[in-house]
Amino acid sequence: MEDPLSLRPVVRRGLLACTLLFLILLAWKALSGGFRQLPRSRTIGQKVETVMQVECGVLSLLVALTCFWQRQLASLVRTLWDISLAIVAGLSSLVWGPPMPLIGGLFVMVALLVARATKWALRTALVA
Repeated sequence: MEDPLSLRPVVRRGLLACTLLFLILLAWKALSGGFRQLPRSRTIGQKVETVMQVECGVLSLLVALTCFWQRQLASLVRTLWDISLAIVAGLSSLVWGPPMPLIGGLFVMVALLVARATKWALRTALVA
């Protein structure tokens, strides 16, 4: 893996900007979608997934916020975000429509890859 310090500052700033934009868009989609589907949630699984989706949106905003403020909490917030993203991805295919466990497992793996890539981008972009 390449040393993050070898990246030019302009590249690191661009990486940070793109990653923050991704987190803000993810937060928007998670929060708006969660609040929109809250009244449609009938089963306990749908209600849990919807609440977790709203939580994932809040954590997405907190991940972005801890890049600049309360940085000592960044590691904890990013780990909680990883977990909530994977849970929401997996539950969505199980509780909405016919249950599809294989698709749910695939969604979890993709969500964990996205979370890992996002954490790498933030770590690389925020090197002093």
